[in-house]
Amino acid sequence: MLSVAGSAPANAWWQYAEWGMNGSQLASASGGRLAPCRADAPACATPPGGVLPSRLVEGITMVGMAASASFAFDAADKLNQTVVYFPGGDMGLLVSLLRGIYGTPVDEQATPKVWRDTRRGTELTALPAAQGVMLLYRPIAAR
Repeated sequence: MLSVAGSAPANAWWQYAEWGMNGSQLASASGGRLAPCRADAPACATPPGGVLPSRLVEGITMVGMAASASFAFDAADKLNQTVVYFPGGDMGLLVSLLRGIYGTPVDEQATPKVWRDTRRGTELTALPAAQGVMLLYRPIAAR
């Protein structure tokens, strides 16, 4: 995770989102910023290999870049996916940042590139998106 704060186990991408939280817990922890996904929000698109997000937080900054984040929950209402969308983002820059933090991807030849943060139990995938790039976070156990 690029600029993650917090020490809770299996953080999603920010200090108040943890794998396994339910929607109400995430809404409370976000200070009321969590909203339902909208069809016109790029972060709410289903990522390749992921699931359709249901909640959204807009107007965030991550590693100095404007972003929005969406969240998906499993059938038991437990957080199991986070997508961070960077409008106008550059895939080369995102991959360079991930390499600087996590080293080489799981498979250097694979596309898309995937990294694992075993300390936080998170798998990160860099993906192209409409007019930007996205970073897909999922718990390692979900694979």
